[in-house]
Amino acid sequence: MSAQVSSGVGTQVAGLYLYGIAPRRTRLPRDLTGLHGAPVRLVPLGEVAALVSDLDGRAVVGLPAEVRDYVAVLDAVAATGPVLPVRFGTTVDDAADMGAAFPAPQQREHADRLRELADAVQLTVRARFVQDAVIAQLVEEEPEIRRLREQTREHLEEETYRARIRLGELVVAGFDRKRAEYAATLEAAAAPHAVEVRQRPTSQVDDVAELAALVPRGAVQAFEDALEAYAAGTAGIVAVRLVGPQAPYDFVEGA
Repeated sequence: MSAQVSSGVGTQVAGLYLYGIAPRRTRLPRDLTGLHGAPVRLVPLGEVAALVSDLDGRAVVGLPAEVRDYVAVLDAVAATGPVLPVRFGTTVDDAADMGAAFPAPQQREHADRLRELADAVQLTVRARFVQDAVIAQLVEEEPEIRRLREQTREHLEEETYRARIRLGELVVAGFDRKRAEYAATLEAAAAPHAVEVRQRPTSQVDDVAELAALVPRGAVQAFEDALEAYAAGTAGIVAVRLVGPQAPYDFVEGA
């Protein structure tokens, strides 16, 4: 490839920052700006076009403001039409190099994928346990947890070392059981209104699930209603946050 394309963050360049690929006839929101306040424009590539803004030599280092600007551009375009996100930090020397960076076969692949996504947006669901409420449930439901909790409260820490370890193990196991239950019902609520639902990995004990859903634009309200019903049914136990509509970050390879 003759074009100088960088997908690393932190390289100081004077060129073009690349946000994504959109249909050639995309109408950008008025006064749309991207990284460092630079205006966003389209560079035609056959049936598609690249969303870009000028760089002035400042390094793209992945600061929170830069990530927010990148996401804001893509989500603003996704609000009215399809867009394929490009990995954060991707730059190209200039518009003349764009054709070499995206040869004709790749342009056609992008055009096909944009047509597939023309009527869909991503909605992201994040659900977390209300930790104190779940612990209270476990204390009520499981006699051994209740006994160990009382024991560790009534004795010095050094006297209950093993009991505390066992209590922690039982509580984590209890969260795991409840997570499986609540995550399954969350996905069951979301799936009927989505083309596809993907589970994102989670790592905290109070995480229930994080779902990325590809939702037809006409079904967004039904999807939101289903999530509101889930949130009402789990109020006080699970806190639910819905983000979107967004660009389809989880449904584009390499995004």
